[in-house]
Amino acid sequence: MRTVFFDFETGGVLETQPSIQLAAIAVDDATGEELDHFEQKIKFDPAKCDPKALEINHYNPEAWISAASPGETVAKFSRFLFPHLCIEMVSARTGRPYSVAKMAGYNALTFDWPRLKSLYGQTFLPCSYHVRDVLQRAMWWFDEHSEAERPKNLKLGTVCEYFSIMKPGAHDALVDVRLTAALARRLRQ
Repeated sequence: MRTVFFDFETGGVLETQPSIQLAAIAVDDATGEELDHFEQKIKFDPAKCDPKALEINHYNPEAWISAASPGETVAKFSRFLFPHLCIEMVSARTGRPYSVAKMAGYNALTFDWPRLKSLYGQTFLPCSYHVRDVLQRAMWWFDEHSEAERPKNLKLGTVCEYFSIMKPGAHDALVDVRLTAALARRLRQ
C-alpha cells in the first residue's frame, strides 16, 4: 500500500484566488520510503492574487515561465498518480472495478482537497475522497499527550519544528509535502 501526500501553493487563501503550484510524493506505507515525486507550477494571473501570498510563496515570474495550464496540470498529475492507484473501488453506475490513490496532506481536508477537486472540475479524479489529514492527526496527538507542551500554533512549519523536523524552503509545495510525510511518520511513532 502507498500514500500520495500532496500540497498546493496558492495566490491567496480565498477559493477565488488561483492555485499556483501542485506537488506530491508517493510513499511506501510500510517503509516510509519516497517512491516518486511530482511538482508542477501552474499558469495563473498574478492580478488575481494577494501580493502577500505571492511573497510568502517566493513567486518569481522567471520560475513560472515553464508553468503548465490547469488542464495540462490535471493530465500530468493523473499520469503521476496512475502507478500509485492502490484502493480498489466498484463503480455504482457500471458495477466495474477501478482503483484510486490514497491521499494525504496537511490541512488537506479544508484547503488542498477542495482545490484539487476544483482543478479537476468534471474530469475524473483518480483519488479516494477519504483524505488523510495530518493536521487532524497532529491535533489528536496533542490531545492524547496532554502532558506535552503545545506549540504556539498548528502551522505545518511550527509543528514540524516542535518535532525537530527541519527542511529549508517552506512554502514550496514539494518541500511542504515532504515535511508533511515526515511529520506523519513521526506522529505514528
